[in-house]
Amino acid sequence: MNPNMIRLYDYHCWANGKVLDHLRTLPEEVFRKEVELGFRSVADVIGHIAAADEVWLTRLQGSSPAGLVSKAFASVEEAGDWMARTESQFREWIVSADDDRFVTYRNTKGTEFRNTAAEIVQHLVNHGTYHRGNVTTILRFLGHPGVQTDYIAFVRR
Repeated sequence: MNPNMIRLYDYHCWANGKVLDHLRTLPEEVFRKEVELGFRSVADVIGHIAAADEVWLTRLQGSSPAGLVSKAFASVEEAGDWMARTESQFREWIVSADDDRFVTYRNTKGTEFRNTAAEIVQHLVNHGTYHRGNVTTILRFLGHPGVQTDYIAFVRR
């Protein structure tokens, strides 16, 4: 168990939670409001983050899903419930993992790769950070503020 890997994953969960908490303060229609900004809506971005988290957990557990199917959440609450369950399973895996352990998996195109658990967790965290930025872009486009989810805000709390 690598404390840095756990800390990074805890940051990812904290940041996702901050975004979901912020979305709960906005009018309900903001979550599904359609835009043309790379993703069709905030719901689509959150669904993509959730699907990627699920795919990486499945890979770490020894399987290789054939595809990445975005989650179609109808509400912020539904997204939050799903993410809480997945985060719990993911954290359980991380706590018992050897960060130097190699994981062999196939990507969605069928190409085989081999990475350490720590590299995969780092990727997952970076991926989430990138897409939380997409959420902020959409929110600002719709006239709403984003929320602070930078790593430094996590460590300062």
